[in-house]
Amino acid sequence: MRTAKHQINPSYPNVTERVAAIVPAFNEGLRISAILQVLTQSLLLSEIVVVDDGSTDNTETVVRKFPSVKYIKNDTNRGKGFSVDRGVALTSAPIVFFCDADLENLTQDIVLSIIGPVIRQEFDMFVGVRGNFAQRSWRFVALNSGERALRREIWEQLPSWYKVGWRIEPGLNNFVSLTGRKMGYRVFPYRTPAQEKKRGLLLGTVNRVKLSTGLVLSYFRFMLIDRPILKKLTSKHLLNGNN
Repeated sequence: MRTAKHQINPSYPNVTERVAAIVPAFNEGLRISAILQVLTQSLLLSEIVVVDDGSTDNTETVVRKFPSVKYIKNDTNRGKGFSVDRGVALTSAPIVFFCDADLENLTQDIVLSIIGPVIRQEFDMFVGVRGNFAQRSWRFVALNSGERALRREIWEQLPSWYKVGWRIEPGLNNFVSLTGRKMGYRVFPYRTPAQEKKRGLLLGTVNRVKLSTGLVLSYFRFMLIDRPILKKLTSKHLLNGNN
């Protein structure tokens, strides 16, 4: 485990909270090295955890070249939500930074700009919006970006149903909004390759359908089930607090 020397960074001279990066990865041997090169040089990160979701390529070999990175592998492909949850369980850091393993043009400045607002307590969760056309064009899609920094308790309080597959991003967005926490976002000049480019036309299309299905299911589950429940609990809490 690395210990971050936060005081070296003049922008955050008094930072004492630890920040852990959680990187879920599946068959990202060609791309994850560039991500880890950026993350391992960040002075804000106290530790980096890569959760390999059952890769069959050389992802493990590449990650092992970074001795400061904690690596763990799922026995089978369990999905992004499961991998992120497993990664969070491996750290006690009060702030976690979720980062996908397939990004292009990620920089230390971008990492700093996503984590910084949470460290400074300006926001409880801050989302890095990718420069892809779809994300820049539609806010609903943009805020489902995988790169975000958040307070650990937000993840721990998120209902477990959302910690499956690609449900996590819309689940976090809705949960943070409804519980009255502060969420911010900003567009950055980095991107992720299309699924079809990464996996081929057939597998890429299947992954895209799964991703879209997860987003839609997450939204409707929240609106029809969790939102009414949470609103009742919030109202009850406020009423009890006023008595």
